[in-house]
Amino acid sequence: MEKRLLFFASDYEIGLTQANTEVVTALWQSGKVDMLCVSSEKEQEPGLHRKLDEAGVRKVIVEGLDAHDHFRDKATALRDIIRQHAISHVNVQNNWQLALAAYVKYKYAHRVKIIYTIHGYRHNSPLKAVLAIGMIGMALLLFADRVLSMSSYVSRRFWFLGYKTDIVFYLMNKPQYAKTTNCITGSPLRLVFPAQFRQGKNQHILISAVKQYVDQTHDLTIRLYLPGAGPRLNAMKALARQLGVEQQVVFPGKLNLDGVFTLYEESNIALCASNVETYGRCIAEPFMLGRCVVTHKTGVALDIIRDGKNGVFFRTDKDLVALLTDFHAHPEKVEAMANQAFVDRQVFSTENVLRSYLSVINKV
Repeated sequence: MEKRLLFFASDYEIGLTQANTEVVTALWQSGKVDMLCVSSEKEQEPGLHRKLDEAGVRKVIVEGLDAHDHFRDKATALRDIIRQHAISHVNVQNNWQLALAAYVKYKYAHRVKIIYTIHGYRHNSPLKAVLAIGMIGMALLLFADRVLSMSSYVSRRFWFLGYKTDIVFYLMNKPQYAKTTNCITGSPLRLVFPAQFRQGKNQHILISAVKQYVDQTHDLTIRLYLPGAGPRLNAMKALARQLGVEQQVVFPGKLNLDGVFTLYEESNIALCASNVETYGRCIAEPFMLGRCVVTHKTGVALDIIRDGKNGVFFRTDKDLVALLTDFHAHPEKVEAMANQAFVDRQVFSTENVLRSYLSVINKV
């Protein structure tokens, strides 16, 4: 049977996503896979459906696909798509899509292979994470022919699926990544951590570290940029005022992706203080841009960071203070790690990611 892929490109309450738009466009343009994408009529940001049309990507829109209702009607629509286009492989992105694909496969005896991409598992709540891993894992044991994980960090949580799991990184092909030279200076220290202000992101650790650093070094030129919004934003602003570092800690507000990229380029150190990241764009994006990434051991950091070579790990605010103090005295260390990251970023190249993805298609 000729391999023909149906790629679910939208997600719950979002519609067509930016990330999946990039993936299906790259897959289509590679010419290495016969593919059709399916999406709801919604889109994460205006113009994504138009981008697919302009790229010539074949797609089918199923109205309300991402709303969790009218299950049989949507399963029937999926069945008709699979039959009409002789689909052999289906890549789903969430449990609702898995349920639809599994229902069609087993009710109508279609010989389709189901590939599931793990994006999350309620990781910010330890109890919910355990329950989610158990429930998702059981579904994948029963119904998925192959599982895609964004990082080894996630793969380890689903260790019992290891025999049918492959690591495939997010495709990262924004125009900003196309730069061929890396311009960076290690001084003065410019730190950035774009994230929601909510439990588990730990902006308070970074603010505390800046306070301790200033007290130790008396360097008032350091800047920590914390773009984003969320329920803990005002508390973090109050903490910065309380500690007397409101001049050193900057809250730019919620930025679009272009704004975040600009901030990365104006900085020399990218931070990740999250308890858990399933992937961590705040790790991968600055790595791609040739910044020095200082991060907790989470998400894709475990796959790309060589401690002290192209980035560095830390655990506590005390660890971070020691690192910043050392960087202040030796800015060349920041530059060296950033430039090495710029070399090592090839791991995220479109060619490498597509090669990994296509190898999965060939396994099932």
